[in-house]
Parts: sequence; C-alpha cells; structure tokens
Amino acid sequence: MRGFNIPLLTWDLGSARSVKFLSGGPRLDGFPRRATMILVALVLSASCMAQSTKFDEVFGPLLATRHISEVEISPDGQRVVWIESRVKNDSEYERTLYVAEVKPGAPPSKVGPSDPRPMYGMSSDTWSPDSKEFAYIVQLEPSERSELRIASAVDIQSRPLATFKAMVSRPRWSPDGRTISLVSSETDETGNESARVVSVGKNYRRQRLALVDAISGSVRVLTAPDLFVYEYDWSADSRQMAITATYCCTDARGDGDNNWWTAELYRLEVDSGRAVSIFKPRLQIASPRWSPDGRRIAFIGGLMSDFVGPGGDVFVMSADGGEPLNLTPNLKASVTWLAWTGPEEILTTEIVDGEGAVAVMHTADGTQERLSQSAVGPFNGGFEFALSIAKDGRTVAAVQESFDRAPEVWAGPVGQWHQISAINADAKPAAGKAKSIHWTSDGMQIQGWLLYPQQYSPDRKYPLVVSVHGGPAGAVVLHWPSALDNVGVFSSLGYFVLYPNPRGSLGQGEAFTQGNVKDLGYGDFRDIQAGVKYVVKNLPVDPRRVGITGWSYGGYMAMWAITQTDMFRASVAGPGVSDWQSYYGQTEIAKWLIPYFGASAYDNPALYAKSSPILFVKNVRTATLFYVGKEDGVCPAPQTFQLWRGLKDLGVETELRLYLNEGHGISQPANQYDVMKQTVRWFDEHLR
Repeated sequence: MRGFNIPLLTWDLGSARSVKFLSGGPRLDGFPRRATMILVALVLSASCMAQSTKFDEVFGPLLATRHISEVEISPDGQRVVWIESRVKNDSEYERTLYVAEVKPGAPPSKVGPSDPRPMYGMSSDTWSPDSKEFAYIVQLEPSERSELRIASAVDIQSRPLATFKAMVSRPRWSPDGRTISLVSSETDETGNESARVVSVGKNYRRQRLALVDAISGSVRVLTAPDLFVYEYDWSADSRQMAITATYCCTDARGDGDNNWWTAELYRLEVDSGRAVSIFKPRLQIASPRWSPDGRRIAFIGGLMSDFVGPGGDVFVMSADGGEPLNLTPNLKASVTWLAWTGPEEILTTEIVDGEGAVAVMHTADGTQERLSQSAVGPFNGGFEFALSIAKDGRTVAAVQESFDRAPEVWAGPVGQWHQISAINADAKPAAGKAKSIHWTSDGMQIQGWLLYPQQYSPDRKYPLVVSVHGGPAGAVVLHWPSALDNVGVFSSLGYFVLYPNPRGSLGQGEAFTQGNVKDLGYGDFRDIQAGVKYVVKNLPVDPRRVGITGWSYGGYMAMWAITQTDMFRASVAGPGVSDWQSYYGQTEIAKWLIPYFGASAYDNPALYAKSSPILFVKNVRTATLFYVGKEDGVCPAPQTFQLWRGLKDLGVETELRLYLNEGHGISQPANQYDVMKQTVRWFDEHLR
C-alpha cells in the first residue's frame, strides 16, 4: 500500500488499539451453535476476502494522499510556503515544510528541520514584510516545548530564533519587521499531584500573546496570565493589536477552551500590554482584522459551533469602540475569512450554496462584487476555508481540491489561479460523478452534494449512505476524501452518497445557520429526511437499503435518526451525543450549548431532554455500529456507551468500538483505517 503497513488488528483488552463490544449476530435455526458459527464463517469468508481486497484498493491510495495546510504567500507575491502531511507509520503523520516560487512547474524546496506540527485552525508559518525570510514553528520533545525558526527565502537555510517551554502557534511578523508575535499555550504546574490522584479543573491551560525580537530572539510575554487569547491582528503602525480573548482560569470563570463562545474583542497596546474590551458580542466572533488606516476593525460574527470553522456576517467597527455595523445582513452565504485590501475594501471567502466563493466587500456602501465561485475551494488546510493574500491585495494562494481532484497548491490573481504543486499528480479519483442537488423542506430550499456510484448504470438499484457533517454550523463542500473524512469511498464500492447541508449549516446566510436554535434534531432532521426522499424518488435507489453515518454533530444525528424513523436500515454513529443533559456535565466545552438551547441544562432541562436520543431508545430497530475515542473530551465516550447499552438491552443488533489513546478526532492512521473498514463492513452486511 505505497509503503504503508496496515497491521493485523486483533482485539484484546490488554494491548489493542481498540476494543470491540458485540450484541446480536447471525444464527441459523436447526443447527447446533458451534456448527452454525463454522458454517457462517465458511460462507462469509470468500465474500469478506473479496470485499477486503476491494476496500484496500480504494482506501490505500487515500491514505497515501499528501495533504496540504498552512499555505502562506509572501508579501511580494513571488513565493509560497506550505506544510505537507503524509503517513509516517501506524500511529502518526509526518509534516514537512516546503517553499516554491509562484510559477507553474517551479520545483518546491524542502525546509528543515521538518515536523512543523500545525493544529487545526492554527497557523504555523509567516513571512517577513520584506519577503526575504519566513518563520515557522517546530514542536520539540518532550511535549509542550516548541522552537521558532527563521529560514531564508532564497537558500532555504534555517536557524533557531527562540525556544519555548510551551506549545506555540499563530506566528505573525509585525508590519515594521522588528517583532514576531505568537500565541503561547502552557498548562499550570500545581506541584501537589500524585501518580494516583489528580485535582480535576485545577490545572488551567493559559494562552497568552508573546513577542519575539526578530534579531536577538529575546521573548516578552505581552498579555496577562488570566486573559486567554484566541486570535489577533497587528495594527499597521505595529503599536496595537486587535485580539479576541476572554478572562479565564478561575473556579468562577472556568478554562479558556470552554469560554471561546463568550470571547470579546479587545484593543491591546503593544508597549504596555494593556487590553481594553471594545465589544462584547451576543454570539461569537472570529478573524479580527485591523484596517490599513488604523481607524477600524473588521471581524466575522454570528452563531458558530466550532472555533476551527468560523462562518457568519462581516462586521466593521471603530477601533475606539462603539456599535459594529453589519455589512452583510442579507447575504445568502457565510463569510469564512477576510482581509483588508484597501481603506474601504475587504476581500472575503464565502461558502455559498455548497460552493466556495471569493468576493470584494466595499465598506463605504456595503456593496459586494463576487470575483469567483466554484466547487473546488479555496481551502487552507484542515477545516479552514480561506486564502493567503499578498501585499498587492490581489495575488493569493490556497489549496484547491474536490472529489475528483486531489489537493494541490494554487496561486495567482483571484479567478486566474495556476497550479504550483504536483505532489498528488498520481492520485486517481475513487468516486463517481458529484452533483449539487436541491430539494424542498418546510418550504425552504435545501442543498446537498450527491455522489453517484463510480460504475453507475440507470438500469439497476443501488444502496444509499447519508453522511451528516459536524458542527452543526458547518457545511459540506467538494473535497478529496481524507483518512478521517472518507465516506466518499462508498461511491467506488457501488453506493450513492448524500451529503446534506440542512438548516443550521453554513452557506445560506446567518438566518439559515440559526435555523436549528432550540430545535436540534427536529427541523434539521426533517431536511435530511426530505433529501433522502428526493433522491429515492428521482434516482435508482432502493429505499430498503439506506444507511446514515456521521461524526461529532453528525454522530449525534446518526444516533437521533434511529430513534425517530425506520427510514435507515443501518447506522454507523461516530462520537456524538445521546443525552444532552448528561452531556452538558461531561463535555469540556459546555458553553457552546448556551446559544443553541438558550439556557444551561440546569435552567431548561426539558428542552435538552426533548432532543436527546436516549429518551426515545425504545423506538430503535436499526442495526447500529458505534465508535468513539476513549479520550474524547468533546463528545465523551459515556455518551456512546449509554445508547449502545440501550440497544443491547433491547435486543437491537449493535456493536461498539472504543479506540484507546484517541480523542475527538481519530488521528492515528491505523485507527483511521480500521474505522473506515468497519464502516464499510457494517453497511455491506446490512445494505447489500
């Protein structure tokens, strides 16, 4: 498999990566139990081997795909750097930094040392204002140690500038070129813990802004230890910053990760470190950007369920404070990134009707000019739907990809991009035709993407798998399947695949995104059901062979669906929520629930119960495979255990796979392989 060794996975409680729990299973009446098991094994052996071979043929190349993130174009628009990740072994990916000229066919140069580990939604590289150097971050061993390095744009020689006893991210060169700023994240050391007992909720992680002298490497921590900083941007004169932050790290305030949903906008003085709150939003804010003339700050505002995937309207306000102005109150799209390109001009990326767009916003009159719209990006790695822009305000760089186009770096003027990298030139599409479809639900138009079977014929009936995205304030846009987000492989295995963008998603404006507030699992699920009915009516899909799957909020929906309808013959539920009331007390990020439910689970328990699958568990008839990471703090494993236990006790066919040493995202290649293989097995057994 292109150098990737898939291990023979055996499951035992002492040493395995995952533990499997079973309930139900095939039985042939009239045969002794032992004979039944032998006969079933013999009958299934040949077909399982064939299916396994086909699966490896499809999934192997996906694991071999090199993925791209942290694309940054130099201010002069002449060069671009990016981070490339590829499978290193069964348990980890390796990441390497490359730089190339912005010319078609220009060979990229590897920058060392490698392993600049970016975190989702957090940049790890930055250019100097004169485009002569770039800085990047390397994670050191042991954990929570980092190094900031400087490399020449011409000879690619790097040198260490500063070392930190912390995890650092988001480096940014100051406009005057004298300083490199970054976010430093460090966990408190209490000094009174033992190997047997820890005090929960006492070891706070603090996230502060630090400044590094670009010549000497001396470090100055700028912000107070109890001010948790998320994002920031320099003013043009290098004397101030706009930051999103919140006070944290006490029993009353809690930890910083949980408080992002209540973050405020601050103006920060670089010399003194004094931070002044200039806006306290009703919902969430992201991506603060200081205008070139220093008078205003722009940001994205709206209902956001995830820090790593912002989306909403564009707001502009005075840098001195006051009420922000919404520039896009009626926009039927979701802005995901922005940058000032002039005193009255902002460049944005948007998700619109399941596609990506780049537009110019004129702040003087609120008008907008759409420069491009397509189904292939732009991405900037991970969950980021964004660009990197040069100083001229027109030359950009990003990742372009789709279901039939592997990720590559593209650069150039907006709408006139040309391909820079060719790292996945040998990658072959593993999916059939992708089509944007629309249907009506509760009087609203809902969009989704439909993947056809790769060897499609209108003369036969096919099974259908519905893949629900996370969030809920997320969206499905065309993308090359990754090891974690890979349901598209079912297309090559003879399935239709439906990716719905129901109400609550990004892409149709802020009112649509807020359409599931106090209604989780109801209106959005009706949208999904209507999509299934549309596909079954208009295409050769067997309504008796429909499955549903998802992860995070999609995992919740895969759990919810089986309690509400018999539409789905099989479900594969990744980490999700089975009981919103207990989830409120278990998750590490409970504050994201307040904007969606309007109150805590203690203040309105009936509303939380109303949307909880466990309340309706006796309705379930659908065969369900569950999987979850044992260390998941976002959708904790007990949520999955609770619903699995209910199905098991009620005699519904079910399995649960618990992945040890995994969190919310299954991150180890061998475990990603196993999740997908078990998902294919489950749907093949129940939908074929």
